[in-house]
Amino acid sequence: MNEPRISVVVPTYNQGRFIEQTLASIIGQQWPNLEIIVIDGGSTDETGAVVERYRNSIAHYVSEKDSGQAEAINKGFRLATGDILCWLNSDDMYMPCTLQRIASLLPASNEPALVYGGCLMFYEANKKAKGGIPLPYDREALRTFDYIYQPSSFWTRALWAKTGELVEKYHFVLDWEWYLRATAHCDFIRTPEFLSLYRFHAEHKTSSGDPRRRSEILETIDRYADTAWREAYHDVDRQLDSLTRGLDRLRRFGLHRFRTLLFRDLYKRHGEARLKVAIGQLKINV
Repeated sequence: MNEPRISVVVPTYNQGRFIEQTLASIIGQQWPNLEIIVIDGGSTDETGAVVERYRNSIAHYVSEKDSGQAEAINKGFRLATGDILCWLNSDDMYMPCTLQRIASLLPASNEPALVYGGCLMFYEANKKAKGGIPLPYDREALRTFDYIYQPSSFWTRALWAKTGELVEKYHFVLDWEWYLRATAHCDFIRTPEFLSLYRFHAEHKTSSGDPRRRSEILETIDRYADTAWREAYHDVDRQLDSLTRGLDRLRRFGLHRFRTLLFRDLYKRHGEARLKVAIGQLKINV
């Protein structure tokens, strides 16, 4: 068998209503040298029963309490034997032929490399979807905002070995912070193709409003970005509530173009382009 071994880690916790679609999207790739590893944080819903239905296709299944997603993923990769590594959250899915495509793009497994692609974002509440086109690779831009769609990213074992594991204290920037460390070892490879589906739903972690998310973003910016970007992010964070109310009000009355006047000092100090990125990362729609 000449095809590289691909290890897919599936971290999960109480997502029994989604995980069957996730597993089916992986198995349905029909990749001949596939290793699926499910790491469950001790779910109390139907997750275990769903996983059991697919046990013949799953190399490892662990269900026990953990400190969060990063620990679960690290645990999975310690079991992985693949030449190509990736993780797929248990509410996301792969598009058809994704594994075939990324295997053709990644070099030999002894070279550090990462491929990232586009993502179809599905909003469960209104049953709508939109396509996320990946930006060209830019190491410096990645220091200022996370433009990589995590479920559409895949890398070699060599890159994981050189970069190290995910930082387990992080719950929201675990992927972004890892990508930033990984850039020290290779330039990333971009493909415009849609490789995954990212699902937004009521229990979606990123949309939960957890204050740790803002804190983790600011910590990452403070560590990796330059002074101008750090100041912009912290100014946005301090004025987050007034920005949210003001931008919503302008949008409601069709006056969104006047946002630079309503927040004149902020826009003058940091510039519209930098502010738009900072606001977008902190999850205010602009």
